[in-house]
Amino acid sequence: MTIFSDDALFQALNAQRYKEAEQAAQARLASNDDDVQALLVLAVALSSQERWVEALPLYRRLTELQPRQAGHFSNLATILRQSGDLKGAEAMYRRALALHPGDPVLLSNMGLLRWQQGDMVETRELMLAAFQADSGLPEPRIYGALACHACADVDTARHLLVGCEGWPHLGEDFEVDLATALIQIERLEQAETRLKQLMHHYPQSNRARLQLAALYERSNRIAEAEALLDIAGPDIPSSSEELSLRAALLMRSDHPQPARLLYEQILQQGNATAPNAPYYFLLAKCCDRLGDSTATMQALRKGHAAQLESALRLEPELADPVSEPLAVESHRVPEAGRLWGPIEAPDEAASPIFVVGFPRSGTTLLEQMLDAHPDLQSMDEQAFIQDVIETMEKAGYAYPGDLGRIDSATAEQLRKVYWSHVATVVTLDAGQRLVDKNPLNILRLPILMRIFPQARVILMLRHPADVILSCYMQSFRAPAFQILCSTLQRLARGYVSTMQLWFDHIELLHPQVLEIRYEDLLDDPLKHTRLLGDFLGLQDVSPLLRFDEHARAKGYISTPSYTQVVKPLNNKAVDRWQRYHEQLDPLLPILKPIMDHWGYHPE
Repeated sequence: MTIFSDDALFQALNAQRYKEAEQAAQARLASNDDDVQALLVLAVALSSQERWVEALPLYRRLTELQPRQAGHFSNLATILRQSGDLKGAEAMYRRALALHPGDPVLLSNMGLLRWQQGDMVETRELMLAAFQADSGLPEPRIYGALACHACADVDTARHLLVGCEGWPHLGEDFEVDLATALIQIERLEQAETRLKQLMHHYPQSNRARLQLAALYERSNRIAEAEALLDIAGPDIPSSSEELSLRAALLMRSDHPQPARLLYEQILQQGNATAPNAPYYFLLAKCCDRLGDSTATMQALRKGHAAQLESALRLEPELADPVSEPLAVESHRVPEAGRLWGPIEAPDEAASPIFVVGFPRSGTTLLEQMLDAHPDLQSMDEQAFIQDVIETMEKAGYAYPGDLGRIDSATAEQLRKVYWSHVATVVTLDAGQRLVDKNPLNILRLPILMRIFPQARVILMLRHPADVILSCYMQSFRAPAFQILCSTLQRLARGYVSTMQLWFDHIELLHPQVLEIRYEDLLDDPLKHTRLLGDFLGLQDVSPLLRFDEHARAKGYISTPSYTQVVKPLNNKAVDRWQRYHEQLDPLLPILKPIMDHWGYHPE
């Protein structure tokens, strides 16, 4: 009998002559069934032929023979993952990491598994650790970006994908997931280009086709999305991605009942809880459209429960139900502290127009109306004012208590930080004014008034009960907001605290503010566009009334209301809360001070 040397064994394996390597290893094992090198070659040869069941006991035996070799546990984990035993794979990856904790490939493999299991929090931690250990690996950058986005860490997601346009072709799955990450950070053209190139190389790639169709739907290119789905034929596939996309398109064409059935099918076949959370919220919107308030609330309770666990892992200090997720008091300027000296600042025409309001109050609608005017340009929702606050704090100023210490030179430096961020997302033409819409800048009025004291501010209002219901029905990404919205009572308290802070700051800071009620805007759009025109100094307000045409031409709109703002004005969402009296009536005493202030009545 011929006994093959280690060199011969690995030479056949490295040359991908797997049958030859398999036979050589079996020949060696005939005389010594614990020959580590032969076991390894045979296991790799079998797994390379996708003969997972035969390879599995060999990898197990290797971990027994060499329990200090992290590679054996990693290989075993990979085989377990391939065979569908995700819990077993997780245990083996953890054993491997215990032996070699800083290995970037192990960290990345473990991160991929946790991604597959739906744990975005640990995926983010593992992939960032792998990236720190080896920034050249693509997996930590792609899946780290996806996990960071899921955890509302968009800045890190963007950082991880810097330079990815120069990456070589990565293979079907990695390319699709890279495109998904690029869409999430709003690099749409690059995502579309990579997906089209992938479909050119792999015409049968179902994942690439689906992701490109999803990009088209998200960009309001409905006909293109439907055309890509038609390639698959009339049969409804079983993948969650395709079912979800078909359901989204059905909702766009006002067919909520078949969309509901598709979302229910997705949830029935789902395994992990956390990844199912968005589908519960989508199902709830279908049920709400159908008038089934009981099913709507059932789906929402499940959705919030699915979100809450990971949100509390990211924000554990908010576990106490009486804690304040929006940290409203940290934004308060004490009355005694409002001793600000005058500073040099730009005039109204050189200042942004700030659109604020509690989320789901109609701020996106107003933004798109203003963006339709040729003299104005919006930039979708950005956190640039919060970036200014963080810059101020890094410079040694406490916010908001030290706003009075900011002199003209410091204010100018903070404005430069703001405008440098703006320049990364939008280019203003000569004479154009920026519209900065971020609902929660309602909490940041003091910094707005310190660095842009002449800025015009528009507060968007809506019936408080409709606001609470709409927020509760929305799947927010920010962990603090997920926690805030986890119960209707907590959400109502947060809303009231926010509005009370606004009242106090209005009295203290005296900004130039226009209040627009969502319901009034819908009842008499011409009157209220004229009010907007007078407030902002716009000569011709007619473009504001054609905002839906402008929004459709614009394509991608980053906020959750992207499907609504491409339609003409309608009052379908007005007084929707009254269909949910049982759940919302107990909140009316909490909301009463705000409802009284703005003239909203319970009935």
